[in-house]
Amino acid sequence: MADPVTITTILGNLKVAIDIAKAIRESDVSIERAELKLRLAEMIGALADAKLEVIEVQELLAEKDKQLSELEQAFQSKDALVKHYDAYYEVGPNGGAVGEPLCAHCWQVRHRKYHLASEPRDNFVRVCISCGHKYSSRHVPKLTAEASAGDA
Repeated sequence: MADPVTITTILGNLKVAIDIAKAIRESDVSIERAELKLRLAEMIGALADAKLEVIEVQELLAEKDKQLSELEQAFQSKDALVKHYDAYYEVGPNGGAVGEPLCAHCWQVRHRKYHLASEPRDNFVRVCISCGHKYSSRHVPKLTAEASAGDA
């Protein structure tokens, strides 16, 4: 997030540029050419610094918008998942768990849906493709609509 220091830096750079522009405008004709060039260089530097800070703030705001969108999506799909044993599943037509298991850790902590994959070296373990959390295969089976109907 754009912290107060970043915003203060932007405002400070803009103030310097404005002050230099005012000084140039209010100066009389006798201002020396070298001093004019120095003040213009300072003003351009201050404006460039302010522009870079504004770009950084824009990037931070875009990142926050993306995070907010992801959280809204997770909130909307909250009721579309049901916990069964150690994982979350999509809700089937009868209201029970159905489909491939989703990582409980990723859903509860980060509100993201990641399917579990079979561990290549151990058929009795399923692992999250994102966080690496491991689950016993018998507690996170693939569920069909018929299998979840028997649990209801």
